[in-house]
Amino acid sequence: MTLVRALFASPPLILAFVLAPAVQAQSAPDTPIDSPETCALIEDGVQRLACFDSLFSPEQHQAQATEAEKDKARTSADNLAPDEETLKQTGGNALEDDSDTGVMSALLDRYVAAEKAVFSFSGSFVGHRPTYILPVTWVENPNSTPSSPRLGSIGYDYGLAREEAKYQISFKVPLLTGILDNRTTLWFGYTQASFWQVYNQDDSAPFRETNYEPEIFVRYQTDWDIGPGRLNGVTLGINHQSNGQSEPRSRSWNRIMASAAYSYDRWLFMVQPWYRIPEGSNDDNADIERYLGHAYYQLVYKLTEDRTLSLRLMNNLRSDNKTSVEFGYSFPMGDTVKGFFQYYNGYGESLIDYNRRIQRFGIGVMLNDWF
Repeated sequence: MTLVRALFASPPLILAFVLAPAVQAQSAPDTPIDSPETCALIEDGVQRLACFDSLFSPEQHQAQATEAEKDKARTSADNLAPDEETLKQTGGNALEDDSDTGVMSALLDRYVAAEKAVFSFSGSFVGHRPTYILPVTWVENPNSTPSSPRLGSIGYDYGLAREEAKYQISFKVPLLTGILDNRTTLWFGYTQASFWQVYNQDDSAPFRETNYEPEIFVRYQTDWDIGPGRLNGVTLGINHQSNGQSEPRSRSWNRIMASAAYSYDRWLFMVQPWYRIPEGSNDDNADIERYLGHAYYQLVYKLTEDRTLSLRLMNNLRSDNKTSVEFGYSFPMGDTVKGFFQYYNGYGESLIDYNRRIQRFGIGVMLNDWF
């Protein structure tokens, strides 16, 4: 077992990473707080607001103010806010049909700004990969006898139903910010995908497979204009993925992973190459790269602000060519969630089926889209 696998195999250690505070507190100024000018020098927004509150005691003034004075203050605040026409002229709408190039870059900039705002104020988790629930999926030919070169074949203790539920949760939390400058962040990310035989009531609706994927990576927000588009960011990190089962169903691997994201107009292109860390003679799935290759190739297209198409490809780049494709489409459905359709055809949708071609259709809800 490698050092990386040992690190991520301990649930208490993972929980400590997830629950650890992720925001660096800013030290208070050395000079006494005796003027608005002193407060204005504080960079942190929350501390700056607290400084002004300590000087002017807004709670006391609010308690003493008459209703006429409060109405006057509200009217003044409304007059300071720009009207809708001014906002349109200033910011525009990134998704208008006549918009020029840069739609995707604008959306990514907005996402990164919101991301920073969330963890700057609360240290909360933020979205990593899409989070979705597919209550109904259908598999053409379920793999009832998963196998690997070292562990051989093993059947399930129950018959597999073609219909099952699938869900994925994914989040990340910043561990260190501003390592080199404010564009660089060290992240802890976690993704979990589960496959649930919920309609197999004769066998107590078992969870057929769950894949756990913790990772640590550094992201640098490049924002470099290259050609007609922009290189938005690059990452480098270490990734562990396993199904948490004992032999003979155990599957896992450790990878050093990089990524680059390039946007143009409404398109986002991402490539995520990896190097698999060797595991020696106890490797549960030594031939996994023969089926999954050495990279993910991702494409995201923003139809409208609430409609997104995505496509992920894998190819082993060998003479016995094996291609895997995952297609997703999210669309508006209510005020808080989106509808989501997913189609998968290929290898590696789950680790237990890394060497078996699976074709799946699913429909459900998207809780957290790409951005």
